[in-house]
Amino acid sequence: MKGFWYWVLSLFRKEYEVTVYFDGDTITNIDGSKTTNRAPKTYVCRSIQKMSPKHIKLILQDDSLVEIKTITPVGHDIVTRKFQPPS
Repeated sequence: MKGFWYWVLSLFRKEYEVTVYFDGDTITNIDGSKTTNRAPKTYVCRSIQKMSPKHIKLILQDDSLVEIKTITPVGHDIVTRKFQPPS
């Protein structure tokens, strides 16, 4: 019966995999130019409350809130996927 219930939920509910690319190490090259590495962090959430370059609010699967505020804009990728039952 649980399998049927999770299948019905998967028709209406979606999950989001959000990857946020924070600024990492800055390397100064020999010619004087600077290169900044990106440090990605991935969140699996059930809801996206706010998404802008400097402010991100996510509701994770365990109903906890993740709020990210930065001074410099960060890049992000959003992948929508089907609801998967908890293990």
